Amino acid sequence: MKRLFPLSHRATIITICLALLLVIGGVVGTAIGWRKILYKLQGTSHVATLDRSPGLAQFPEVDTHTLSPTRRKVIQLTQAEFAAQPAGTKYSQGAHEAWCADFVSWTMQQAGAPLKNPHTGSWRIPGTFTLREYYESTGRFKPADSGYQPRPGDVAIYRASPVFGDHTHIVLRNDDGMLTTVGGNENNKIRVFANRQRNYTGLLGYGVTE
Repeated sequence: MKRLFPLSHRATIITICLALLLVIGGVVGTAIGWRKILYKLQGTSHVATLDRSPGLAQFPEVDTHTLSPTRRKVIQLTQAEFAAQPAGTKYSQGAHEAWCADFVSWTMQQAGAPLKNPHTGSWRIPGTFTLREYYESTGRFKPADSGYQPRPGDVAIYRASPVFGDHTHIVLRNDDGMLTTVGGNENNKIRVFANRQRNYTGLLGYGVTE
């Protein structure tokens, strides 16, 4: 049976319908609240194409000699967590939710450089929208088109990426533009991924680690 709409269009149609239901249902929120809702809904448009590969089996070698103490600690922590593969609730304070930003938050807190949620004051920032807000508010956000070259320990943030969706993870290596990263909630685990295709569509930018 022939589909009325191509698969690539169906997610967009679903997004529009959900947005209309929210309006009809009389859901009221602040301007920031609405932005977050739409941010979530629009981010579903690439779900069918997200990369589901297992990633690298081994944690890569990372030259830490020239890195700051915080960056070195971030690399050490992510290597240990990659080996252990605990449940995502370890990083989310027990909450059952998408935990990529929780993983970043936990790692930074354990490394002695805690983030600060601009809305709650907590070290934990549970979403990519607020994570970007935090880095922008501290002057440590580098847009993808700024020319900044990320270093080990920096945080990459994506928006509706065809590879990652709405996502964040930590840079381990930058080999002439090919990033190797480690992230939580990638196939519901901690995954090391080498972006050999150099597909960075949807990359918003980087949170710079001091």
